[in-house]
Amino acid sequence: MDFPKGLEKEILLKEIEASRKKMNLLARKQPLSSSEIVEISTYLDNLLNQYDECKKEKTAAL
Repeated sequence: MDFPKGLEKEILLKEIEASRKKMNLLARKQPLSSSEIVEISTYLDNLLNQYDECKKEKTAAL
């Protein structure tokens, strides 16, 4: 699903923050090498890469 760029960026930021919080909570209870933490870390990396792409596209458009 495509969102307008400003909205997409807002959605990504909210999802990034929610994922960070979840990962931090899990890290208090499980080893960092647990499959659940590795999975959410990978998901968070993907979100951050998408966010970075949004920023690059905005910069390139200027």
